[in-house]
Amino acid sequence: GVGTGCAVSIEGEVVKGGGKQPIELKASSFELVGGCESDYPLQKKRHSLEFLRSIAHLRPRTNTLAAAARIRSTLAQAVHAFFDEEGFNYVHSP
Repeated sequence: GVGTGCAVSIEGEVVKGGGKQPIELKASSFELVGGCESDYPLQKKRHSLEFLRSIAHLRPRTNTLAAAARIRSTLAQAVHAFFDEEGFNYVHSP
């Protein structure tokens, strides 16, 4: 079956949702690209940051840390854009 951590490829049409979701994907094809063991450490529940420290390679796949990464990326882009507009050059020092 398909569980948390599996990789899938889905093709279909985005349609107006009929329930809690404003939009849904009406799938016309579904392919399981990569399976996942049943003992996969991240399940559909909240995990403490302490627990996530023990599985560092999977931390970016959690909602909390993925959101922090998106915020960091947006802030970095805004800072770079500001200094670029002001005529500064971005230099990687050795």
